[in-house]
Amino acid sequence: MAKISLICEQCGGNIILDDSHEIGTCENCFAQFVVKQDQIVQKITQNITKHVYGYQGKDVEELLADGYRLLDLGDTRAANAKFSRAIDIEPDCWSAHLGYASTGGNRSGYLSMVPEYRRAYSLASTEQQEIDTFVDMTGYLPDKHLRSAFVRAFNIASSKERVKIFNLVSGVIGCDESEIASLAVDLCPNDWRALFAMAKFRQIRARWCELEGNFFTGKHLPKAAQEVVDIFMKAYRSAKSENEQAKQTIISYVNSLAQDNSYKVFTNTLLSQIQREG
Repeated sequence: MAKISLICEQCGGNIILDDSHEIGTCENCFAQFVVKQDQIVQKITQNITKHVYGYQGKDVEELLADGYRLLDLGDTRAANAKFSRAIDIEPDCWSAHLGYASTGGNRSGYLSMVPEYRRAYSLASTEQQEIDTFVDMTGYLPDKHLRSAFVRAFNIASSKERVKIFNLVSGVIGCDESEIASLAVDLCPNDWRALFAMAKFRQIRARWCELEGNFFTGKHLPKAAQEVVDIFMKAYRSAKSENEQAKQTIISYVNSLAQDNSYKVFTNTLLSQIQREG
C-alpha cells in the first residue's frame, strides 16, 4: 500500500491507503476510513484496542476510567463532569450513572444524588451491579454500623424485597439520623448494628441525667435515659450472640462514652447492667 500525506483525525498519525485508494488505515492507531479523492469523508471501523480514540463506546470507557481515577484523587467535581459526559454519550450506562450519583448527581440540591442512584439501580443488569449500587448509596448514611445493617438486610433479601429495601433506604437519605435508625430497626429488628446505631442516636436524651427516686422507691434513671439503656442492652445481647468482636465493639464504645462527664450517671448504670449479664 502507498503512503500518502493524509493525517488521521483521531491521533494525528499517517494514513496508508489500500490498493484501491478507497480505504485508509492509520499506521499508528489502526483506525480505518473511507477515502475519496484522497480526502477522508467517513470513518467506517477501527481496531478496538486500548489505545484507539474516537470510538463512542471507548470514549465512555475512558471517561469512566478518568472519573474513577479522579475520585481516587478526591476531585469529586471533576469526576462528576466526566460521568455526566459519559451519560450524554451513553444514556443507559449503569456505571456512568453510578459514578454520577456517587459524586452528587446534578448537584442541584442536597438530595440530587437520589434520582441518579434510582436510575443506576434500574439499569443494573446483574445481581452484583444491584448490590454495588445499593452499597455505594449507603455511603450517604451517617453511621457505619447503620450502613452495615442495611447492607446485611439487602444481601439476605429476595429480589422483590431488595427493591423495597432499596426504595426505603433511598427515601431516608438526608433525613434525621434517628429516623434512619428507626427504619433500620424496622427492617432488621434483631441486628445489633441497627440497634447500636439507634442507641447512639438516642444517647443525647441521657446526657446530664441524674438519678431519681428516694429511699422508698429506689434510685433510678429518668424514663428517657432508661429507654436508651434498654436499647443499648438489646444491642449488646444481640451482639453477644453473634460473636465476641461485636460484643467488644459495644463495650468499647460505652467505655469511651464513660469518659465524658456529662454521661457519667448514664454510663454507670449501663455498665452495671452489662457486667451483670456478662
